[in-house]
Amino acid sequence: MAKRVLVVSRRWLGGVLLLLALALVVAGWSTGWWSGTAQGTAIVIYDPEGFTAVETRPGSCWTGSLAAPREGAFRCASENVIYDPCFLTAGGTVACPQGDPAQNQGVVLELTDPLPQPPDAWTNPPDRANPSPWFLRLVGGGECGVLTGTRPPEYPLGCQLPQGPEGTLCSLPAALAAKPTRYGVLCGIWDPQHQQLRQPTIYEVEAMWL
Repeated sequence: MAKRVLVVSRRWLGGVLLLLALALVVAGWSTGWWSGTAQGTAIVIYDPEGFTAVETRPGSCWTGSLAAPREGAFRCASENVIYDPCFLTAGGTVACPQGDPAQNQGVVLELTDPLPQPPDAWTNPPDRANPSPWFLRLVGGGECGVLTGTRPPEYPLGCQLPQGPEGTLCSLPAALAAKPTRYGVLCGIWDPQHQQLRQPTIYEVEAMWL
């Protein structure tokens, strides 16, 4: 019982630290020491129109995407390979982006079964006001994607940072109060023993895809 109380306390503390860290970033931008871009974070609603197929495979989808909780996005598989997210195209296939979605390319799955319907599929459209991105590009060149396996719920993004440590996890982006068009994420290495983030660092989000 004591262990459960301790875990909740640390999660609450982690949330407080995240808010404090973002507040510090806001203060830094206001005083001019932050080196991020002057523009706001670009929020892109992904559309597979014009998708380039690097590979075409047979496959099927059995539920809504875990990475992109929005209409038209699915969790799919071909043989033993899982693709998430995949997006319904006008041609009745699903496009599964690989790498930076700005390149709009990856694997196309020709469906062997009908797509799942609600309640097994999402019906909500992507929401710019409350973004839940499945891919982020960070200022400075880092990239993040949603981890759909086991991970701490407060830090669902797995990120690759230039010259950064492997296994970096990040929070979902949060709008900064003084600069509401800009978003930031809190990143670090997860310490499962102590249930906390080590080496926490704030990164500005350059662009996110919903």
